[in-house]
Amino acid sequence: MNTLKNLLRKGITIGSFCLVSGTILSAQISLSMQNKSTREVIREIEKVSDYRFFYNDNLSGLNTRISVSAQGENIRDVLEQIKKQAQITYIIKENNQIVLSAPGYVSASTQQNTRKITGIIKDQSGEPVIGANIVEKGTANGTITDIDGQYSLEVGSNSILVVSYIGYITQEIPVGKNNTLDVLLKEDTETLDEVIVIGYGTTKRKDFTGSVSSVKLENSPIALSPNLNALESLKGNVSGLDIGATNSAGGEPSMQMRGQKSISGSNDPLIVVDGVIFMGSINDINPNDIASYDVLKDATSAAAYGSRSANGVIIITTKRGKTGKPVVTFNATGSMQTWQNKPELMKGEQWLESVMARNNSSDLSWLKPQELANMEAGREINWLDASTRTGWVQDYQVSVSGAGEKMNYYLSAAYSDNQGVVIGDDYNRITALAKINTDITSWLQIGVDAAFTKSDYSGVGANIGEATQTSL
Repeated sequence: MNTLKNLLRKGITIGSFCLVSGTILSAQISLSMQNKSTREVIREIEKVSDYRFFYNDNLSGLNTRISVSAQGENIRDVLEQIKKQAQITYIIKENNQIVLSAPGYVSASTQQNTRKITGIIKDQSGEPVIGANIVEKGTANGTITDIDGQYSLEVGSNSILVVSYIGYITQEIPVGKNNTLDVLLKEDTETLDEVIVIGYGTTKRKDFTGSVSSVKLENSPIALSPNLNALESLKGNVSGLDIGATNSAGGEPSMQMRGQKSISGSNDPLIVVDGVIFMGSINDINPNDIASYDVLKDATSAAAYGSRSANGVIIITTKRGKTGKPVVTFNATGSMQTWQNKPELMKGEQWLESVMARNNSSDLSWLKPQELANMEAGREINWLDASTRTGWVQDYQVSVSGAGEKMNYYLSAAYSDNQGVVIGDDYNRITALAKINTDITSWLQIGVDAAFTKSDYSGVGANIGEATQTSL
């Protein structure tokens, strides 16, 4: 923590905040943004100035499309443009802080019974905490500590301060009759003691020097997502890991760890399942059987996996039985798939007009007899509509698990079916997993890990390219 504070005192950017040393940025704003969301405009203002915005993320008007143009104007003039278009009110507070709220909303800090609260935020060693967040609970009224750990905030008389910082336990402190509140933050030891899986066993996060991200899937909200692919659960949950999109039933997305490393070779990270390098397709793993992911991102993984870990390592740990009575679980999920950007095709009449315009001729003798007959009868087919549909994904899984004094078992079977957006693009999969471990003696353990997967890609999808070019 002392090293972190020393870096911050020098103006180094770390995490999600930045303290800028040197010349203060000008209060005059210059920017031009057309048809952008209010949220995007606010972020741009924060980039080009030293103003910081505080608001509820669900505030109405943040997604409203607005246009703002300013050339060396005062911040208040820019905010007036936003206020008129997005119907959002603002309050400019000290330390270049701007609080946004809905029209007519009055926070506790703007009522008559308000007063200024000051104090210092320190850690357990007595060092000031730089950049700690202090927010009046239930409002967007807040501030951060300066380089000396000090803060100043105007709040209501009966309000509660919420003090938080990365790596420390969040505290809620009633203001009461105090005008000065000094806070001592305690380290979040639970996070530091979290057990992570690495190439040569397990260790506590605080004892591991490499870059690793962990995603607990078992009994988490992420597990409720109807995903057919094991990697879909990692989208947006692991920094530095890019998971591509799939555009076919049972498709396997691309993976990149911290950018592209090879022009012609594979950029996929190494997959390890329960300590064994996985050589099959990622689609062979049933997401419902996964307990957690541990993603190793840097060179420390090379100590266990060598050059094969150059693109990073994704370690998958499957579920185990828990001590107690046997647990029987049944999961059933369903979801729909639609076009993300569906092209709009010309009607037959529009197509003929475009052809005649390009040829500078009204001669239609080049049409085939069938095309000419359909045109005269007014018959036409939108082949793109005829060859696509609303896709449907369904997944069913049943599992039995448990553990005793000397035995642990987990048995599961699942059926997945995916009818893609393109008619004929079908995929289904049957998976089974059996994990049984028995302690024979204090030094001998016998176990069986067996997995079975049958995937059917026999469906033949319609040719979308032809559907966009077929005539009347």
